Amino acid sequence: MDSQTNIKTVLLLVTIIALISIGFKIKPILKNYDDFNPNVVYKVNYNYFFKSEDKNTVVKSFIPFSNSRQRISAKKSKSDTTLIFSRQVSKNKNQKGVWRTGKKNTYHTLNYEFIFEGKEKYFQIPKQFNITSEKYSDYLKSTDNIQSDNETISNLATQLAQNTANDGEVIKNIFDHVLSIPSAPIITLTDALTTIKQNRASCNGKSRLFVALCRNLGYPARIKGGIILENTDKRTSHAWAEVMINETWVSFDALNNHYGYLPANYLEVYAGDEFLITHTPGIQFDYTYQINELNHISFLKMNSEELHKLSSISLWGIVESGILPKNALSLLLLLPLGGLLVAFLRNVVGVKTFGVFLPVLIAFSLLHTGYISGVVLFICLILLVGLISYPFDKIGLLYTPKLVISLTIMVSLMIGATMLGIKYNITWLTTLTFFPTIILTIAAERFSRSTVEDGYKMAIDKLFQTLIATTICYGVLSLSWLPSVLIIFPECILLIIATAMLLGRYIGIRWVEFYRFRPLFS
Repeated sequence: MDSQTNIKTVLLLVTIIALISIGFKIKPILKNYDDFNPNVVYKVNYNYFFKSEDKNTVVKSFIPFSNSRQRISAKKSKSDTTLIFSRQVSKNKNQKGVWRTGKKNTYHTLNYEFIFEGKEKYFQIPKQFNITSEKYSDYLKSTDNIQSDNETISNLATQLAQNTANDGEVIKNIFDHVLSIPSAPIITLTDALTTIKQNRASCNGKSRLFVALCRNLGYPARIKGGIILENTDKRTSHAWAEVMINETWVSFDALNNHYGYLPANYLEVYAGDEFLITHTPGIQFDYTYQINELNHISFLKMNSEELHKLSSISLWGIVESGILPKNALSLLLLLPLGGLLVAFLRNVVGVKTFGVFLPVLIAFSLLHTGYISGVVLFICLILLVGLISYPFDKIGLLYTPKLVISLTIMVSLMIGATMLGIKYNITWLTTLTFFPTIILTIAAERFSRSTVEDGYKMAIDKLFQTLIATTICYGVLSLSWLPSVLIIFPECILLIIATAMLLGRYIGIRWVEFYRFRPLFS
């Protein structure tokens, strides 16, 4: 056989092996396809400990339920045999778990366990709000802790509504004012009026004030309670606010600066100004929330054991064992795919870039910083290197020491920008973490070298084409389901190798040449 026949045989074998292996897993994958696509998954345990007194004892706790952005499953109530468990549903659709016992002067342990799958949710805030229905009139009333008709709150609400052109501006003014109130870990109940007087509050005081101001101005609003889920044990719950805007309850968290946004790890438990836990007065009582984040495949409703049984040819075991974090494994698997994209752009399309993998690495850094702010930052860094290098060129410094000085100054400026972002809460400046900083610095070094070797005109042209390749890579690599597909189907690596071998044999005209030599072709 000649070499060309050998290559074709290898390509065919590699492709067949990969497709057969993938085929064995396709059926169970399609059978367990899930279109909910959560961003995060946690196992949550309510652990309650108490001693019953010389009378019947009751412990009540709100328990979560599924809605459009969270799914609750695998619910289990485990407790000693002396406790009787039941569920209650209130008129506002809140659900309560109720544990009762007639056993006197006895220590009891109870546990309520469930799986939480959550998605982040963004809300569009219109400028003008529709007139709300009468059915929401209860959410305009003043209460003992949400004193919306109090004179102090009325004066503040009137002040915040002045010089506003629409409803959206009013809500934004209210939010910004409550957000500006200093936060404090106050564990006792803080009502809306007290929050104004002491100018300090935790989540419950800020939420009550936000709701009171909205109600005073005629916007139906309510408290929402739950838990911010983190991979730890905790005792703290959380409260935020919701405003009825055009028949939709829109979320606002004035403690954590979430305006019209609910993060994926916010567990919604109840609506209304309630307490998460209530119990018979006077009993000894303690509790903790045990929270464990679970590795998951966003588009599958399969647990870890089922994924292990799916096939021995899977990388899920690496993730589950903790040997390699899922993000790190995703980076490793996406790197060859990104390299294949750049190879196609270079060999077939005719795009010139700074190396093969640098556009891929820049795309990864943009996933950390955000596309717009990352591209702006990248261009600024490139220009900065040019400006810094100019005076050193005049005094005749050699290339390598000049580059070290330029990059050192650049890194110092980036660290300074990060500190500035933290101090003044400028979010995009705080995205300059170690990984994107290093990648963008390497890119700036490549540009600087190109200006010396090829001149500024060719360097800028190659920079522009590198940004085109980076944008295409970013569009592909930002697909949230792609890393999970590669983890389940690592055989895709073989297909990447086979495709790269085909690219290596391509000797046709590059696409840009059709445009460049169009007069000749015509």
